[in-house]
Order: sequence, then structure tokens, then C-alpha cells
Amino acid sequence: MKKIIKVILLIVSCDLIFVSCTFENRAITSAPYHHIEGGYRNPPDSPERESSIFTRLSFFSKMVLGLTDGMGDIIPQEHVQISSKALKDFKAYGEADAITWIGHASFLVRLDGIVVLTDPIFSKRASPVSWAGPERLFPPGLQIEDLPDIDILVISHAHYDHLDTHTLDRLPNRETITALVPLGLGKYFIERNFGKVIEMDWYDEFELPSNSGRFRLTAYPAVHWSSRSLFDINETLWMSFGFSAGGHSVFHSGDTETHSYVFKEIGKHMAKRHGGCDVGLMSIGAYAPRKMMKGSHMTPEGGVQLGREIGCQKLVPMHWGTFTLSLEPAEEPYARFREAAGLATLRMKIGETLGLDALSMSQENTGLK
Repeated sequence: MKKIIKVILLIVSCDLIFVSCTFENRAITSAPYHHIEGGYRNPPDSPERESSIFTRLSFFSKMVLGLTDGMGDIIPQEHVQISSKALKDFKAYGEADAITWIGHASFLVRLDGIVVLTDPIFSKRASPVSWAGPERLFPPGLQIEDLPDIDILVISHAHYDHLDTHTLDRLPNRETITALVPLGLGKYFIERNFGKVIEMDWYDEFELPSNSGRFRLTAYPAVHWSSRSLFDINETLWMSFGFSAGGHSVFHSGDTETHSYVFKEIGKHMAKRHGGCDVGLMSIGAYAPRKMMKGSHMTPEGGVQLGREIGCQKLVPMHWGTFTLSLEPAEEPYARFREAAGLATLRMKIGETLGLDALSMSQENTGLK
């Protein structure tokens, strides 16, 4: 019985599900292509999963029985900033433009006085319950009580490792936070009394004044899917996003597969509306077994390809080394990513803070910008 419960929790707690995630049988409306009756779908010409029932059963059996290579083999000193140093370094940057990796897809970014928090999960598990589901391998890089007041909260999609309601309940200053979320997810923030809640479609934009100009965020397409249970598949939208202010720009991939032209189009838009892309935060984990993950998660090499298509000068690998969500070996995602990205690679430790002004200077010195 316990194993059955574990399977169910794996299905609903992360983006690894038994059933098909397409809506080809639903009537198409006159709305944009990715809008369909009762939900959403990926852009035209998106890759699709090819896994068989056998592949899926094999995967879930290994996950439930713990027959994985495990992220626990990562040496903490090489992957995680010492907590006391993490907080000290974070505070040392003060109001300066900087980026901190909290873990997984969670980043705290300060741009021109605007504080942005992405896909925050501070919980022990990526799960709808606290007693089972994928467990955190390392503590968050910052504790939730150490966060400054947040101006902008951005959520890429509904899966439990990206939209963690336990974290939302604990966030400080919710009444003054603007939550920017994909279509259909607003209810989670309205019921928690966030100051302003804006549901965004692909290519929608949001702006507000920053210290020296304007902060701008654009919701971009992603090749993925969404659910919070077995009964709401693709009823809410998913997205990647880019934002900029004060001469710095950041792209966050969310969870996505690559695409033959979508991200090239995003790159052109980023160049026009955000002055390019200084730092790309690329999701590189949860890609094995490949047949099962194809169509919703890119490989590390795919993350590099995507970053180059967008035009990012530095690439930070994320969505690895925080939770065990798939079967690739512990250090493989980063090793493959570094091999493909070369000098553009920027490995961050969980809890590490990097100043964006210094990063811009290093890009000039290496000829990457």
C-alpha cells in the first residue's frame, strides 16, 4: 500500500505522469493556437513524448524503490555554499544588482531596486503532502525569513516543484507583492491575499518604475505542460520569461523542451525589448529516461542550444541537484552542460550570490559580449 501511495505522489507531485498530456481530441477555438477548449497546448511543431507504458512503469518502479544514481553523491562543498557565508555574502551586496540561487528553479534577483523571486520552493518536499514525495537533498540557499521584501513573484507553471503553496503561505509581505503567473493560476495567489495578481499569456508584458527607469517582464512560450492532479492536466498555461531593468537582463527557461524556431523568436524579442540577455537560467535536469522526458524537458546540450538561440551571454544551469526527479546520474547534467557551453558556463552553488555588474565586466573581458 505504501508503494502505491508513493507512485501516486510521484505522479501528482512533479511533471512525470503516466497518462498522455495532449489535447488533440479537444475542439480548437478561434483563440491563439496554444489555446484550446478547456486548456492549453504547446506551440506548433513541438516535440512530443514517445515513451511506452513499459518505459513509464520501469521508471516509476525505479523511483519508488530508490533504484536511482541519486543526487546525494554530490559533494556538498562543491555544490552548496556554507549557510553562514551564503547569508553574509547576500547581505554584502545590499541594494546592488545581483542574483542568488536558492535551489532548483528558485532565484532571488535584484535589478535596479526591484526584487524578483522565481518559482520559490522552500519546502522539504516537492509534493502536495509533507510526509512523502521527492525530498530535498540540500537546504535552501537562503532561509525564507532572510528574504528581503519581494516586489515581483514569478511562477513558470503549476507543477509542485515550481508552484509550492506551502512556501506561498510563508512568504513575507504578501500584501505588497505582485504575482505574475500563467493563465489559470491566479486563484492560488488571490486566495492568499497577494497585493496584485496578474495572469499572463505568452508575450504579455508587465512594467513598473525602477530606480533609474523601468522594470519590464515578458511571458514567453515554453514546451511543457501543467497539472496539480490527475484531473486538471493542461488546464493552466506554462511559460518561460525574460525581465530587465537598469541595463541588466535575465531569461528564465522554466521547464521546457527545445524547439526548432520558438526560442529564436524569443531571442529576437529579448534583443528588442530587453536589450538582449545577460544571464540565462537554464533547466537542465529531469531528462532521463530520454524517451519519457522528451517533449517536456531538454537535455543539458539542449539547454545550451536554447541559451544560444536566445543570445544569452552567460548560462546558469538550474533544475538539478536539489530534488531527485529522474534517473540521470548525479553530476551528469552539469558535466554535459559545461562541456557544451564552454566559457559561457556559469556554475552557481546553492546559496551563492553573484553581482551582475561584475558579471558584465567579466563578459567583456572574455569577449562573450
